[in-house]
Amino acid sequence: MSAASQPRDDRSLETLAGRFPQLRADRMAWFDEPRENAAPARVLFAEFHGGRVDDNRALEGAISGALAEMGTAPDVEIVRAGWLPLRADGRVALGELGARHAAAVEAKKRACIEDGSFAVLPEEMKDCFKRFGTQSKIRTPCEITFPKCVSIGNWVSFGRYGKIVMLPKEAFGGACGVLARRHYPELAEGFDFTGWDDDRPADLVLGDGTTLGDRYFIICTLSVEFGKHVMTASDLFVSDCHHIFEEVELPPVLLPPTKGRPVKIGDHVWIGIRCSILEGVTIGRHAVIAAHSVVKEDVPPYALAAGTPAKVRRFFAPESNDS
Repeated sequence: MSAASQPRDDRSLETLAGRFPQLRADRMAWFDEPRENAAPARVLFAEFHGGRVDDNRALEGAISGALAEMGTAPDVEIVRAGWLPLRADGRVALGELGARHAAAVEAKKRACIEDGSFAVLPEEMKDCFKRFGTQSKIRTPCEITFPKCVSIGNWVSFGRYGKIVMLPKEAFGGACGVLARRHYPELAEGFDFTGWDDDRPADLVLGDGTTLGDRYFIICTLSVEFGKHVMTASDLFVSDCHHIFEEVELPPVLLPPTKGRPVKIGDHVWIGIRCSILEGVTIGRHAVIAAHSVVKEDVPPYALAAGTPAKVRRFFAPESNDS
């Protein structure tokens, strides 16, 4: 059954809206997503209309579970408010949903976003991302590579002059070995470049309500995750990897970065101006990172860390409080 022929008064949508206050029955729609060399896959698109912080990934799982209880098992995709095309009477325009979905699929093929205007990222660019939440905005100028690897929650705000460098396998395309052999043939033949660009999922997640100041620079080849309502000042640097220095005969610019160690920044963390968060670091819930700090080791919840390298200076709660 095509999207255009779906019944308008689907009782399952009313049931979901009653169970999940983040959803509206008139802002959900069934869609048969075309699949190459396979039968179409049933997808439920649901706009997020919640009024509190959430996790759209977890919400999709909960909705899938509720639908399974009803005897159906479609894919579920939470989209930002206003994403579904509407008719003049305010209901979802099912006949136009196929074109809207096709445009979003095409947008995710974009390898780089570069916007030099002093405005906010246009609405049509938001479909380039893996997820882009309700009422979130990216101020420009900005530069973001492989936005399809970036998940942005609801009410997230980015400052100006930001740069996000996502480094999945396709960012390299074997170019490291090719360039090294071209520039330094007498040296590069002694190195094995096989698999150097493998195992790079490059997954960046920003939770609901998170705010990044101006001139942020994020590099991700494995995993970087910001929790809910994280707040950062300007000049933030976050990286889950570093340059390879062991191959001393070849310049670092011709070598890929390491495959990295995940970075996780917990809910309610405050990061001051000109801070660096390095690979493998976990910052606990409600921690504070003082200005000009370089964080190389984990910071516990409810702790104030400062310095280069950053050290814990005090706690805001008893040490036993690790929630």
